[in-house]
Amino acid sequence: MNIVVLIKQVPAVSDIQIDSQNHNLVRVGAPTMLNPVDKNAIEAALAIKETLGGTVTLVSMGTAMASEALREGVSMGADGGVLLSDERMAGSDTLATGKILALAIKKLAPVDLALTGKQSADGDTGQIPPAIAEHLGFNLITYAESLTAEDGVVRATRKNRGGMETVEAALPAVCSVMESMNVPRSPSIRNKMKAKKAVFDVWRLEDIGLDPAESGSAGSATDVTELFAPEKHAVGIMIDGNTAEEAVLKLMADMKAKKLI
Repeated sequence: MNIVVLIKQVPAVSDIQIDSQNHNLVRVGAPTMLNPVDKNAIEAALAIKETLGGTVTLVSMGTAMASEALREGVSMGADGGVLLSDERMAGSDTLATGKILALAIKKLAPVDLALTGKQSADGDTGQIPPAIAEHLGFNLITYAESLTAEDGVVRATRKNRGGMETVEAALPAVCSVMESMNVPRSPSIRNKMKAKKAVFDVWRLEDIGLDPAESGSAGSATDVTELFAPEKHAVGIMIDGNTAEEAVLKLMADMKAKKLI
């Protein structure tokens, strides 16, 4: 079973900087971390590998700093990783990113299963798994709460309309996973040493055969024209009083005025 796990390096703080010219996140110099739910995807891949054998290869797209995300994944037990890094990829929206990642998976063929977290903490769209499945012609399962694979089929459970459903798809397939699927393992000393010494291939657009016109801002279908923080709205009211009884009476009076009681 050859498994690819797509991972992403995301900002580690909520106080992020926005480029005033292109309205993209300023990633250079900002503290980063491995997208939290991607660890669950790595754990799911490792569990399947332990049952069926095979390899787990990580793929990440970003600056040279994204190699740290790959290193963290290897420390968990992944076999290796590939970094997609090219200045012409900067500013890619989900359309362009989906093409880039799909071509990377295609180059790693044969691939039986591609796993991702449900969505990234920065973009928060969840659009990459279906985009990749469409480009590759793979089957797709999203928001999996559990995942197993055998006899050329991947099976998952997921929430649906207040209940749980079991779905299955023939391999090859793309699956996105939820944080509730598992508890990511802690790195072993041996794997930490392996990760420290790991060397990752770095692929540019030429390596995956993508025209620069289909990457970055040039290959994106969306254009960010404005970014702003949402307005803060006060939630609730403050009820004061010299005594608890006085505060309760004020609260009841307020609720009666609003016809809540």
